[in-house]
Amino acid sequence: MPIPRFPIRDSVRALAFTLSAAILLAAAPARAERLESPLELIYAPDVMLVAGPLIEINPKGRIVIERKDVLAGKEKPPEKIDARVPIEILGTLKTGESYVIAYSMFRRDPRKAVGMVMNPDGAVVLSSTGIEPALFRDTPTTRAFLKAGRSEHGRESRKLLDLVLKALGGDDAQLANLAAGEISLEPELGERLNDKDRAAIEKGARDKGTSLRVREVLLEASSRNPKQIGAWWQPAALELVTTTPVDGYSGKASDPVSLILTALEVLDRYAIRIPPDALKRWVWNPNPPLVERVCVMLRRQAPGEERSTIQLALADPKLPEQTRKFLNDHLRRLDRLDARVKARKEGSG
Repeated sequence: MPIPRFPIRDSVRALAFTLSAAILLAAAPARAERLESPLELIYAPDVMLVAGPLIEINPKGRIVIERKDVLAGKEKPPEKIDARVPIEILGTLKTGESYVIAYSMFRRDPRKAVGMVMNPDGAVVLSSTGIEPALFRDTPTTRAFLKAGRSEHGRESRKLLDLVLKALGGDDAQLANLAAGEISLEPELGERLNDKDRAAIEKGARDKGTSLRVREVLLEASSRNPKQIGAWWQPAALELVTTTPVDGYSGKASDPVSLILTALEVLDRYAIRIPPDALKRWVWNPNPPLVERVCVMLRRQAPGEERSTIQLALADPKLPEQTRKFLNDHLRRLDRLDARVKARKEGSG
């Protein structure tokens, strides 16, 4: 495998996440920012795991759960739990339905290197890889999954791994996301994987029916740990960049921009060359951060083709307006850069 390169994370990667998710992460409990598995976070000492019906949705990003069952935690929660969640998930929730949430009342103390204090925002539902957020439909499958991962021994068990693999192929996207997070961030669980398991993980990562976030997590996990997860990330990432429609999938499928950005990042990290034509077609994409990443990579891998590709795109009357604006600005930046290079050469001559 090529020696990995770790380029500076620029605005392309940062803009791949929504602003509201970033705000939630900043306000979430301190442990949610660590590279711990989602089940480790859910069963952390300061976290409460509670199930009950959703009785109120606040459009400003809060929900109220009526406590029915306390599944884990050291405190006795109130009868009605008012908790902060990402605004973008509110449309997926229904009052009257029962959910399981993991939340904390604490955050890292900003005045100290270690220690925690009460969060002025009150209860905040955990948010991290695999739990975005830690809010699940209250089903027997969810309960079995959470019960199996309650202890350290359970999180490393074959029993949990079987549940993880089943969830990856199931129709509960949030539980599949939790499963992907466990595979990615629980090394001891990864040690139990066999060739059949790795093939199932690869199948889930390549399946267009799998949620985009799950595919991103699995692709990233394979790129960083191919020995355990499977060494399939490179052909999978190249296939994504080469074959995914530039305008996204038809029907109700989600916009694949974040998945393509992940594919480009892992390929760039390990200096895997992408066919120039596969890169150039993304210059027509309506997402400027993706177009910016592609231009940077095109300049590095095929420097003589960046400017001509941009000019060709600008000549297309069907080019999305936001992409046209970005490319015009980008061309002006290239002109200034070329002028500085020329001036330095003339000065040294």
